[in-house]
Amino acid sequence: MKRWGASIALTVLAVTAAVVPTGSPASAATSTRVPLVSWAYLDSLNPDTRVVDAEATPPVGTSADGEQRAHTYRSYFRYDLTGITDTVVHSSYLYTNEKTVTDCSVPVTVEVWRTAPVEGGASWRQPPAELEKLLSTERGGGSRSCPGYLGLDMVPVLNAALSRGEQSITLEYRVAAAQEATPRTGRTFDKPTLSATVNHPPTVTGLRLTSPDRPCGTLTEPSPAARTTYFSATAEDADEGDYPTLLFAIWPADQPDQRREFRDYYGTDLNQYADGTILAWQARASDYYDAGPWSEPCYIVMDKTGPANPPKVSSRTYPEGDTPGGGTGIEGKFRFDGDGDRDVVAFVWRDSTGNHGTIPAKHPGGKAILKYTPKLRFQTDLVVASVDAAGNRGPERTYRFRVAETAPRVGVTVNGVGLPSTITFSAPKPETTAFGYQFGDGAEVRLPAVDGAATGPITFTATGSVQMAVRSYAGTKLIGQDTVQVYVTDAPGVESADFTWDTDQVAGKVGSFTFRPRNSDVVAYEYLLGDEWRTIPARDDDTAVLTWTATPGWHAMTVRSVASDGSKSMDSDYQFSIIDTRPTAYANELNVWPRRDGVGVPLRIEFESRLPNLTGFAYRFDGGSERTVSSEGNPYAYVTVTPEHSGDNSVVVEALLSDGTRSPATTYTFGIWSGPVVTQTPEGSGTVGRPTTFTFHPGLPGVASYRYSLNGADEETIPAGADGTATVTYTPSSWGYHTVNVTSVGSDGTESELRMAPLDVRDNKVDVYSTYDWTRAGIGWTGYFHFYTQLFGEVTEYHYRVNDGPEQTLPASTEGTSTLVAVPFDRNGTNTIHVQSLTADGELSPVTDYEFIVGNAPYVVSAQYPDSSWSGGSGVQGTFAFSGGTPGIVSFSWQIDDGAVAGVPADGEGKASITFTPTGNFATHTLTVTGHLADGTTTDPTTYYIYVSNGS
Repeated sequence: MKRWGASIALTVLAVTAAVVPTGSPASAATSTRVPLVSWAYLDSLNPDTRVVDAEATPPVGTSADGEQRAHTYRSYFRYDLTGITDTVVHSSYLYTNEKTVTDCSVPVTVEVWRTAPVEGGASWRQPPAELEKLLSTERGGGSRSCPGYLGLDMVPVLNAALSRGEQSITLEYRVAAAQEATPRTGRTFDKPTLSATVNHPPTVTGLRLTSPDRPCGTLTEPSPAARTTYFSATAEDADEGDYPTLLFAIWPADQPDQRREFRDYYGTDLNQYADGTILAWQARASDYYDAGPWSEPCYIVMDKTGPANPPKVSSRTYPEGDTPGGGTGIEGKFRFDGDGDRDVVAFVWRDSTGNHGTIPAKHPGGKAILKYTPKLRFQTDLVVASVDAAGNRGPERTYRFRVAETAPRVGVTVNGVGLPSTITFSAPKPETTAFGYQFGDGAEVRLPAVDGAATGPITFTATGSVQMAVRSYAGTKLIGQDTVQVYVTDAPGVESADFTWDTDQVAGKVGSFTFRPRNSDVVAYEYLLGDEWRTIPARDDDTAVLTWTATPGWHAMTVRSVASDGSKSMDSDYQFSIIDTRPTAYANELNVWPRRDGVGVPLRIEFESRLPNLTGFAYRFDGGSERTVSSEGNPYAYVTVTPEHSGDNSVVVEALLSDGTRSPATTYTFGIWSGPVVTQTPEGSGTVGRPTTFTFHPGLPGVASYRYSLNGADEETIPAGADGTATVTYTPSSWGYHTVNVTSVGSDGTESELRMAPLDVRDNKVDVYSTYDWTRAGIGWTGYFHFYTQLFGEVTEYHYRVNDGPEQTLPASTEGTSTLVAVPFDRNGTNTIHVQSLTADGELSPVTDYEFIVGNAPYVVSAQYPDSSWSGGSGVQGTFAFSGGTPGIVSFSWQIDDGAVAGVPADGEGKASITFTPTGNFATHTLTVTGHLADGTTTDPTTYYIYVSNGS
């Protein structure tokens, strides 16, 4: 039991955070606390006054003071709503905690009311009017949660207050009237907190039509609209971070029941409305939370008919036809004329390169002037159409004209930066009297034309790409202009009469390079020709000459100039090739892995030389006698040698020249694999079940034994014979890529390198496959299967049977590795083909069992319209026979395309037929047939394709 007296103590506000709804979705709704601007309480012992904003804890109910006088209290709280005006409240909670309770055993009904403001003469005798009860809750009565928490949802209350335009709301906490005077019902509360999450619904402004631009329109003056109309409005949202979307609505102005809503992303199709129909439209915006209000209606009138005639187009500068007019880069005026058609308010145009635009007519049906500079040389098309106020376009007018070639032809010789360069002009027009050129906004330089040409000096001050305007003049009149892109570099020039891209010198040649400046300040040159940069000083004329003795190979020389302040120019790259006096030799087969070379295995070696007058090569292999080989006019030749020992072998080769001389010799040393050489009998691919004999030949002297593994099996050892060889026999049990790994071991324990010899093993069984899925086709259909053998050329025939049927013989195809076999379906469910191959020498393969599924879809056939084949024609009747599928079919249902489903009874053999006469040549139809059994079940459907030809 808790007691409180007439002196109400000041308490600290305590908020239970867990019940305050503060989270919000990913949008711009605002969570806030509605400000408590004032509070007051009424006391029955002071009936003519009220206590406002006291430094006390708000009291409710009846309790006794220190003199045992009974006080009955009610507390009022006023909250300021101006901060959430024009919003929608999405979550709101009013919550507080009981601070003190006189007697928790006394049952009490606490109520919360919305009341009139506590103002004027408000007192216990004249309390504020109670307008709406918001909460009635039972407290006390021995509850464990006493003192406890008190809260209620305020969303509907706040939204109603805002809709009434109220700027504040007053809430009363009291004990129910029937209990209010009951002693010991008193309690105090924290000042209640009112939380709210609110959102400003977006609004729309600026309603209009675009492309072309037109106003909103009124009922008396609606804006014209075409078949495709673009609606526009501006969505405004007071909440920062919201991204509202627009929704439009439209309806015939006199038929609001035909209203439809849409989102105008790419233009709206209004083709359903007749010419002259007046339509109302409006828009509204929505954000994550709310849809704003619909705007006031705008009005449009349908205009689906564009101007009747194409516009007139003319130009004095560029007359229509084949006579060139104007000039390159010269602007012309083009007159578009609506010819008095008051439906014409603008013109749209485009040229041959895709440039386009719209220009308004001076008045309905009037003219417009397009100032246009042709972008193409020679011939250009302007395509022009008239446009009405709704944006409808009339027929197009193509105005084709030619452009006179008047811009100068320009050549620029760039000698570098700060050095005199040269610009050269030539005139395509004989009336040209002068040329001009201009960099950017700089002053134009003019040169007089002499016999239609001019040449002048020009100096570039920086490297890089420079755009230059060039012009032609006839007297003072500009007759042509263009732009020229010039790339300026200060990379030095590199010249050589000895070493060029096109001429290959022989190593040892002494020649020179000349470095020429492309900069006005050069004291030296740096060059990279080899492994390091070197420097050579410039001569008095800023050039330098480098003498060099040629070394073999491909060379890429880089050169740059050095200025007096140490700065360096851009790089020049100069490339050339020098012929080696010595030939090269190379055995590409030594790059193969696993290694295939070995003792006694022939090895091909390529010799190459770029020396002029080459006739061939002389070579000695591993110290043997000299041999020669002709190059036959090529810079290369091939020879084959057979190594007699593993390890290092060498070839010494010289190039033979037509004057009888020889090049210096090249020695090519290469390693031969020491792993045993493996040969097999029979040669070629192995076969499952057939033995293959491998013979191991030594790659090292003194071999005593071999360790080997056949296709990954455990390693075994076999002794070598007197000649150093050994043999093993291997019968493969599976097909694919097999390997024989073998290492020789000498009597002194020396081991060779590991030899990995491949063996391709063929399958001796028949492989069966089908390119079709027969899981739905039923009895009566025929399946096509392929018998495939890896023993192609050896297999002469196949022996097969279907299920438990008789054995049949089929000759093996001699044109490919597979043989086609047709199998009629006579049993539903799982079927099996059993097949063996027979070779010419009488070897019968193991049996292959191939299972396939036969469904229950009916068999359909037509002589006039075979399945999926162009045949028949319009008016040619076709008969389609249904049968098979599965035993017991009593009827069939069928449908052609999306037509009605029809039925046909089956005869005693389960067969039926229908006729169908197509209309129209080169048409396709789909026939679907399903069988029905006596027990009510159905088969899978059969889909049959009818391709109608032209009857010829």
